[in-house]
This record gives sequence, structure tokens and C-alpha cells, in this order.
Amino acid sequence: MAIRELYHDAATIEARVAAGEWRNQTLDDCLRRHVAERGEQLVMIDRKWRLTFAELDRLAHRAACGLYQYGIRPGDVISIQLPNWAEWLILHCAATKLGAVTNSIGAVYRQSEVGYILGYAETALLLIPDRYRNFDYTEMVAELWPDLPHLKHVFVAGEEVPNSMRRFDELLTKPWEDEVSGATIDQLRPDPNMVATLIFTSGTTAEPKGVMHTHNTMGAGTDQLNDTVGFAAGDTIFMASPIGHTTAVIAGARLPVQYGLTAVWQEHWDAEAAVELIHAERCIYTLSATPFLHGLMNAPNANREKLQTLKTFACGGAPIPRELVRQADEDFGLFVSAIYGSSETLINSAVSPEAPMVRRYSTDGRIIPGVEGRLVDLETGEPADPDDEGELQIWSAARYAGYYKDPETTRQVNLEGGWYATGDICTLDAEGYVNVVGRKKDMIIRGGANISAREIEELLFTHAKIVNAACVAMPDPVLSERVCAYVICAPGESLTFEEMVSFLRDKRISAWKLPERLEIRDEFPMTPSGKIQKFLLRQEIAELIGEAQLIR
Repeated sequence: MAIRELYHDAATIEARVAAGEWRNQTLDDCLRRHVAERGEQLVMIDRKWRLTFAELDRLAHRAACGLYQYGIRPGDVISIQLPNWAEWLILHCAATKLGAVTNSIGAVYRQSEVGYILGYAETALLLIPDRYRNFDYTEMVAELWPDLPHLKHVFVAGEEVPNSMRRFDELLTKPWEDEVSGATIDQLRPDPNMVATLIFTSGTTAEPKGVMHTHNTMGAGTDQLNDTVGFAAGDTIFMASPIGHTTAVIAGARLPVQYGLTAVWQEHWDAEAAVELIHAERCIYTLSATPFLHGLMNAPNANREKLQTLKTFACGGAPIPRELVRQADEDFGLFVSAIYGSSETLINSAVSPEAPMVRRYSTDGRIIPGVEGRLVDLETGEPADPDDEGELQIWSAARYAGYYKDPETTRQVNLEGGWYATGDICTLDAEGYVNVVGRKKDMIIRGGANISAREIEELLFTHAKIVNAACVAMPDPVLSERVCAYVICAPGESLTFEEMVSFLRDKRISAWKLPERLEIRDEFPMTPSGKIQKFLLRQEIAELIGEAQLIR
């Protein structure tokens, strides 16, 4: 079904627009303004494009006219499964002009995930690469297409295009604007309270949900990020986080168009190449997950001179080892800003440069302006005291519109008064600093006592032989669950169970929290945004020990 509903009641819309929390604009409104003010400034640099605002607008308008001729109308879902290529931004801007909904899919997803998303979203049009990193996307989609009755058109960015599909270049080179009047496209401008994006949760649980954001909620989240950092028009940012995730959609795609910045996209993460790109294009800011920071700091060509323009590395999605923050600061003069957020409410907290070092090392940031946070008791739902652990609830003008086709789950987490129940177990002190203890489902319950997986992971991160760690619940017939530690060792290193336990004992961790099994791996199953898919690790360890997983 097309997503043509108008979200939010009239009173909410009026109040938030009057308060300046919502722009009541679309991304296309921002693009047109920047064309008039700085049309020849670069907005996007990628592996082959150097797009100005004027050229982006021209190509997006042409593509919008072509999409209209192919029958795309307001509310239709356009899915894009691309690496960090400028074609993504062109099609997203074209969709915005038409009032169509952009659904971004991670380039690493394969038949199972892609088939599920395309079917659930009832995608009308899909854009894919021909081949990317030795994978044939056209072959995958050809296999899936017979079971996707809503999918009418598949466009391919590349040269190897099957007869059943169309070249994306066709949308950019044919003068579609000669067939569709500008007035026709202008009349399709969506109400800013209609859905702009549909992005499925990144898969840290087994059941991804379709997160719907309107033009206003996406705009509010982008405003909050800009206000937190304080960008100036013309600033250049670097983006290696995959565009299939909300992080890159907000910080890599919408932020430059909304605020007149230049974005440099890296099609896939390569630390050495990132150093050269940041140096050549004079990038000042990036936002990515912890593994990206680790890679950048340890790239063989990284030095203070090469990274001198990069002032801030905003980092979220996984714990940030204290040593990594220190290394960035002392060796590179780089400020690491821990951030916390979600697909549903976007950016919620961040560490500012003025924060004391103890805050930089030990928190997930301070609740940012325009956002409110509160803690509730995990059992009673009553307000929790400052510094106590509880479930964090967020109020934000950037709160999503709801989960697609799932009103029941939406009602469970979208609370009265505009609050959202994050499902994250946190502390929230009197100064507004957040510390994420874990997810409700990430807590390991050993003999009735809760163990924070993150607490143990933070300690394991400090071991000289360990480069990544993930602790998960291992089912146990007596205690319900025990702790299993998965680790990735540094090249050439190995680790025994006894070494791990001795190390943790030296950290004075309570004995009942100690992992009772060690699994060493070369890599972890990851989401495109750099998060560990713990549900897969939980499934794996249950199978290894021959015990059934607990259902919680």
C-alpha cells in the first residue's frame, strides 16, 4: 500500500511549527533555496561525482519527471540498495519532489533481508548496482522479483543491465522534463507531515521494524545535529557509514542539503583511503561507529598533519574504549564525541568539547537541546531517581511517526505526551548525562540477578590482546543464563579462558558476573552501521551447547 497518510494531529503540528521545532519544509525546499544562494558550491563528492547544488537539483528534477512517467506517485515506496554513491542522493531528492517515500537498504543485505523488506514495504521501484564487491545484485533481484507483486520497475546503476531492468542513467540523460511540466511536479510537493523515509531497524534483534519519519521529523533531527555541532555553510564533512542506515541518511545526505554543506562519501570503509580523502577534501567532521574510529586512528598513513582539518569524530553504536579517546586527543588533536540515539528518535545525546574529561571517557553524552530524557523504574514504570538504572524515555520533535503496518508495537513505545520508550537501560544524572547500561533484551539474567553485557565488554576492551568483544546470554538449565564472551583477538595474538578470567578478576569484577565460556572469532556478524548482531551470537551459543534459547 502507498504511504499517503498525514501524520500528527493539527494541534501538534501547529504547536511545533509555532515553537520552531518543525520547519514545515521538505528537503526539496532546502535544496531550492541553496541553488539560489550557492548553486555552484559542491554538495556531494563520491567515487565519480562532484555535484554542485545546481546540478543536484537539475538531475533530481529530471529524474522526478522520469519517475512520474513510470507511474510513481506520492506515497509510493522507492527502495534504494546502493553503496555510498551519489546516485542515492539524486534519487532521494527526486523522490522528495514527488512525495514518494525513500526506503534505504544496506548494500550488504542479501536475498533473505532484501526479499523481506521489499515485500513488507510493497516497494514500487528499486534501484540497485549491477555488481558491487563481487556480488551480482541483478541476479538476486531477478530471483526475488516473481514473489514481489508490487515491484513494477528495477533500475540499475552500472553497465550490466538485464532486459527486464532499466539503466539508471536513462533517468538522468533523457530530457524527461520536456514530457512533464514543472507545474505538474510542483503540485506533487508533499505535506511536510507525510512520510519521507522508511528505514528498517538495523537488525540487533531478530525482527526488524519499518521506521517511518516525516519530512518534519527528519528535518527536526537534522536541525538538532546541526545545532549540537554548529556547522557553517560550506563546511565539508566525511561519511563512510553506509547509507542504508539512519546515521548516514541524516548526517551524510540530509545535513549537507539542509544546511549548505559539502559531503564526501566513501563507498565502503577503507581506513587508509579515508585518511587521504579527509586530507584532500579538508573534511572537518564525521559520524561513524567505534570500529571506524579504531581503524582511522591505526591506519598506517594516519598522522596529525594528514588529519589536521578533522576536528570532530562523533561516535556511537558501540562502547568507545577510553584508550581510543585518549589516542585521538593526544596523537591527532581529534575530539571524539560519544553520541547516543536511535532510528526512532535520531540523535538524543552528545559529548561537547567543553565536557570534562571524565564525562568524555565515561558517558554517552548529555541530552542535547531540543530533546528531553527521563528514567522510569524497570518494574513499576514509576520515575527513577537520578543515577539509578532505569529505562530511558525520550521526548523529541524528531520522534518518528510510527512503525509501518505495526500500530500495536507503535502504541507500546509511543507514549502519551510525545514520549518514546527506548528499551535501553541507562542512568541519567542530574546534569543530563546518559550512560547506556544495556538493552532490556541484552541483560543477562543469571540466577535471577541482572548482569550488564556492556559492563563486561567495556572491561574486555581494555585487554591488550582484544580488539572487539561481545557478551551474550548462554542458556543454562539451572541458572537460566550464564555469560558467554565472544572476542576478536589482535593479529597474531591468542587468548585463553584462564587469561580472560584472571584479567577480569584483577579488575575486581564481581565473581558472579564473570563469563563462564570464551569463544574466539575472526569476525562478528555486524549490521551495516557497525553494530554487533547479538541475536545471532545468542542463537549460535545455544546451538553449540545444545540448549534451547530462552524467550524473553
